[in-house]
Amino acid sequence: MLQKGEHIDGIPGELQVLLDKDEQAYVFFKTLSQSYKKGYCDWVGAAKQEATRQSRAEKALLMLRNNQKTLKTV
Repeated sequence: MLQKGEHIDGIPGELQVLLDKDEQAYVFFKTLSQSYKKGYCDWVGAAKQEATRQSRAEKALLMLRNNQKTLKTV
C-alpha cells in the first residue's frame, strides 16, 4: 500500500499493455488531468500481487472505455 503522498512512477506495465491495445481507452486516458491519471496508476500499481495488478488493470481499462474519470469499481 502506498503511503500518503507517494505515487507510482509512470503507467504500470499491466495497464500500459492494455492501453496499447485499446486506442479508445488510451485516447481518453491521455485527456485526463494528471491527478486522475495518478489515481488510476496508483490503484493498479500499488497492488502487491501480480494477479491483483492484472485484475485492476482490466477493470481500469473498462472504466476508461466508459469515459470514467474517477475510479468507480462498484
